[in-house]
Amino acid sequence: MSIPDFERADYVQPRVIEGDTSFGRVPESSGGLLPALLLGTLAAVFGSVGYALVGLSGFMVSIVAIGVGWLVAKAMMTGSGGVGGRSYQVGAVVLTYFAVSCGDLLHPLWKAHQMGVPASQLLSPLMLKYAALGPLLGVRSGINGALGLLILFFGLRTAWRMAAGGPGFGQGGRSGRMNLFGMR
Repeated sequence: MSIPDFERADYVQPRVIEGDTSFGRVPESSGGLLPALLLGTLAAVFGSVGYALVGLSGFMVSIVAIGVGWLVAKAMMTGSGGVGGRSYQVGAVVLTYFAVSCGDLLHPLWKAHQMGVPASQLLSPLMLKYAALGPLLGVRSGINGALGLLILFFGLRTAWRMAAGGPGFGQGGRSGRMNLFGMR
């Protein structure tokens, strides 16, 4: 071990990782995408059930969308070993959106089941359309629907930023750890 000489500077060329275009990001690799999507899907199912349970309890359920986004992205980054990128980000956002949509869908399905509607009639093309468009249709309910859509946006943003990958994979960017709300 040598003692550093502070009187003289040694300039070294920065190490460039092939394909890396930004400081501090791990280059995207498709090798970890499948495990990331599998863990992300499991987290989305878990998040969807949690979202539905909070909805059945009567509390403001849309705030859970931020937690679902965090959970999905964290699971995906765990599955990929911290490698992120555009395909991971798109996967995290899609999984988060459908987890929230299906969580919204479970509430009316449960109510219909309690009224004795047969399971074969519960899943119809109309219900699948509602699962895809449910959060967007909430805007028609006024300020609460608009607020719910805004909170969903923050959940999707959390998933997007975390799935970018990078050192520590919870950082979502160049510096600072992200909290549950996607802020540093």
